[in-house]
Amino acid sequence: MSENDGTNNVSDDPLPSASMDTPESGISAPPDETQDELKKAFRSLGYGCRWYDQLYNALRFLQYSWLGRRLPASWRRRFYYMSNYLVQFHEVKRTLVTGGHRFDGPLNVPDDEHVSIPGLWVVEYFPPSLIDDLDRAIKSNHWDNRRHIGRGESSLETLKDSRQGSGPTWWRIADIASPGAGYSFPDGYREKLPKEFKAVELKGVPIGQGLTAVIAYFHLSESGYASVDKIWHQNHQPSLARTKGRLVVAEGARWTAFRKTQAARNELHSIARDWLKARCPGTFAQTGEHQPLMDLLLLSEFDPASEERPDRESNDRMRALGLTDSHVTWRTSTELPGLLLEQSREELAPGLRKRTWALWGKRGTVEAAADLRFYVSDVNGAIAHHVDSHMGDFVVRLGLSEFLDLLKAESATMRDSARAHHGKFSRRDLKRLRQRFLTASLDLSSIERDVKQYNSNRWRDREAWFVMDYAPWIRRQDDEAGRKPFKPIQVNKDLRKRQIKGVQDLVVADRSYREILSTVASLGASIDSFMVQRYAIWIAIGSAIVALVTLWFSLLKPDEASAIIEAWVTSILQ
Repeated sequence: MSENDGTNNVSDDPLPSASMDTPESGISAPPDETQDELKKAFRSLGYGCRWYDQLYNALRFLQYSWLGRRLPASWRRRFYYMSNYLVQFHEVKRTLVTGGHRFDGPLNVPDDEHVSIPGLWVVEYFPPSLIDDLDRAIKSNHWDNRRHIGRGESSLETLKDSRQGSGPTWWRIADIASPGAGYSFPDGYREKLPKEFKAVELKGVPIGQGLTAVIAYFHLSESGYASVDKIWHQNHQPSLARTKGRLVVAEGARWTAFRKTQAARNELHSIARDWLKARCPGTFAQTGEHQPLMDLLLLSEFDPASEERPDRESNDRMRALGLTDSHVTWRTSTELPGLLLEQSREELAPGLRKRTWALWGKRGTVEAAADLRFYVSDVNGAIAHHVDSHMGDFVVRLGLSEFLDLLKAESATMRDSARAHHGKFSRRDLKRLRQRFLTASLDLSSIERDVKQYNSNRWRDREAWFVMDYAPWIRRQDDEAGRKPFKPIQVNKDLRKRQIKGVQDLVVADRSYREILSTVASLGASIDSFMVQRYAIWIAIGSAIVALVTLWFSLLKPDEASAIIEAWVTSILQ
């Protein structure tokens, strides 16, 4: 059976095909395995004396025999899941004996190669409709209780100034250190943090007068930044992995290393995202989406900024960390030499969530190129602080594109729900839908102005400028073949251009929706008026009938009226 390629595709056939139970051409047996062990490993599932052979045969009987056809479909579906599990389990047992495919052996990470993650950054956004939530977060977390150094203004006062267009380009909201961090911040706080972190710096970045970004810079503790390296160096064995559904697939040793190492890195990301979500929930947190995140990875030996093409083993070791683009494209900055910027790709690194970026390089190369004279901490921490001083605003810019994409998705969801449930809304649903459209329209009108103002500033003091180009060996191959060279892309300029166009498209779409809603509301009001008129006509007819009956009874004598009523009641009872 072919190994999982990262997409976790599973066959829909209820029965395993013959090819699933026969060795493939890429399998070779270790020389020290006995012939009996190999025969047992390659014996087809269901034809041996192993404990799962009989269970597999029993499940097949319950699925396809005369008895199975009389069982409920839900039972047969469960039997299919169990059969598939045994097929994949058999594949894992076979791989343990034979060693697996030639390119799916163990991931051999050299003993002198290590990866450290000294810092990561998470960003959240607060449009005008959520600015009160940011106020409440600052008050409820008591982040304004200590404010003696710097401008002397509280975070709430600075936030108010920034929304009036007179505040700074960024300001400190709070600096929090864990009791065991070994250092503290002026005007900072002591608070128990997750064991993976020793400090958190929260900064506010105004994007115009309506939109505010909050970026959290997490200082990782020794156990935190070494946790991924520990999993990376483990001797991983073939195993079973569950897909997004209920099925499982067999993974070789290398794919197991990919999945577990990426999961260890993603665990750090999840803890940081959850902490910010609990303390300062913004647009991403309140819509149930992952906030944009960037982490810093420093390697001890491998240098991605080297102009030599890496071999397959090096690429696989980097893929285990979720780094998959360095052998094709480079995003580099002259302000951060030795470091490459890369976005995770879910099809190649399924263990990482979307909206995840990495800045990574060799520790020695970065240390030699960066000016770390004023940092007194360890090298990893010094590089992380150096990166923070150049990447704060750039992370905000990366996240701004994700924020606009989220607004586009939310707008599409509102549009689709309004069309699908048209005519089925209750009064409460209509009120909620009207409130959502009103909030979105007010936010977009402000965000359009803010994004244009934010991107009109050509220089920001904490925004490194990146250029995207092909890797050097690809450029050399193009040059040798006489192909036209690729024109490098200015990443910052490209992001600004896309953001301005994206917000303009959102405003145009919102304007179209509001015009459609206005037309529908006018038609609805006309229909309501017509229905009210019909009800009024029927009420008038009923009133006239009652008046005629009353007049008729008034012309009769009392004895005649009572006799008529008595006769009418008697006829009804009979």
